[in-house]
Amino acid sequence: MEGEIRGINYTIKVVNGFKLPSFEENNKLIVGDMVLSADVKLGTLGDIVSGLLVPPVEYDENFKDLIEYYKIRVTIEQAYEFMQRYGKLANYFKIPIEFIPLSKMSDLKDVYSCIYNEVINKVGLKGLRDDYEAYIKNIGSIDNGNINLNFNMLTIGANKIMGNIGKNVILGFLTLYSNTNVNTGKSCEPIELIKNPYSVISIPEGIIFKSCSDYDGYIKKILGKDYRCKRPGILSSSQICENDEMKIVIKEYIYGTLKWFMAGAVSASIFPFKETPLSRLVNEYKSLLDLRKIINTPKILSLCSEKYEYKMVREFLDGEVVLKSKNPYAWYNMGKSLALIHNHNRTLGDPNPGNFVMIDNDNMALIDAEQVSNYTHKKAAWDLAVFFAYARTFQANPRLVKETLKSYVESRPKEEWKKVLSYIKGPHLTALMTPLPNLLAELRLALKDLDNN
Repeated sequence: MEGEIRGINYTIKVVNGFKLPSFEENNKLIVGDMVLSADVKLGTLGDIVSGLLVPPVEYDENFKDLIEYYKIRVTIEQAYEFMQRYGKLANYFKIPIEFIPLSKMSDLKDVYSCIYNEVINKVGLKGLRDDYEAYIKNIGSIDNGNINLNFNMLTIGANKIMGNIGKNVILGFLTLYSNTNVNTGKSCEPIELIKNPYSVISIPEGIIFKSCSDYDGYIKKILGKDYRCKRPGILSSSQICENDEMKIVIKEYIYGTLKWFMAGAVSASIFPFKETPLSRLVNEYKSLLDLRKIINTPKILSLCSEKYEYKMVREFLDGEVVLKSKNPYAWYNMGKSLALIHNHNRTLGDPNPGNFVMIDNDNMALIDAEQVSNYTHKKAAWDLAVFFAYARTFQANPRLVKETLKSYVESRPKEEWKKVLSYIKGPHLTALMTPLPNLLAELRLALKDLDNN
């Protein structure tokens, strides 16, 4: 199979056989058809040759099937990677069609940044969008220029690509030895769209980055180069970064957190905890926005999600942490806020009074929402038990703790509270709190006093 494939500012001359790729003058690449086919179908050369097919190209008719196969492969692979990074949040974002080719160009920016820069300058985002619109049907649908991912379709498509790789493995072995770098003779700084293709994605709040390693530069833009960071506690998953005028919070979601492993093992029958970093990041992002209807939550500034790094940058809410407060009204306000959350058909799972902050005399803020889930009376009972265990374990004054319980009971509909109370008195909570029998007895006694009053 011989012929030419013509890009915006380059030409691929295809010859018969296994000729390894080489550039001549005027951005002309010569390559054997078997080598090109192997790279298109298998990525045998790391897409070093087929990467020139990512932008819009013109071609001789005999290359049509090969080029369409590659663009479908790129569409599925890039969408699948994004789905793996952000899970159920993927369809919470607005992903424009042009993200697909831009993200692939970003993967190959060290080889073809000069060519890609010129392509984008000439065809623009519209040119990329028009070129890939026909292939989106392989991963979902299009709504107002944005992609709605179909997770089942995308998973099936990704599996098919892997199957095709298996069928073409012999072809792959024939060209595997040719793992080589193509020298274009030029080096250019990639434009911003190629360095961070995620910048074209719109999310309900904040921005997202392709790599968490970009965060240092991002933080410097906010706080200046002399910013400093520290963790509030040795076991804290967050860092507070600041300059002389402002603070922000960087929260990290990590694997192997003993806290959630133990909590999940103990509470599985009542409150199934989200344990993986991605599931906690996804849930917290959505929950911080959802709960803001009824309680203050920190504004989300940015997200990044990679294979082993998951982070969220958000505003720092300055105020009085309830767990450290000796102000009865702060504890009273926390109970009222927890009741509002339950009345909103949500439960927290981790209602640590250290996660509630009085940001002024009347307003309470919630700064942790990793484990928020839909309401049940059983989960509400769990929330109260966990709150009580946290507060008393950290030696909060029993009188202050009772202020929270009092305001909670006052702020719940009477019939709803009776159903929650039945679970607190019942066998489920007894089994879960057997390691803390004194605390369970103290909680029930405190609630009995409230009932009597």
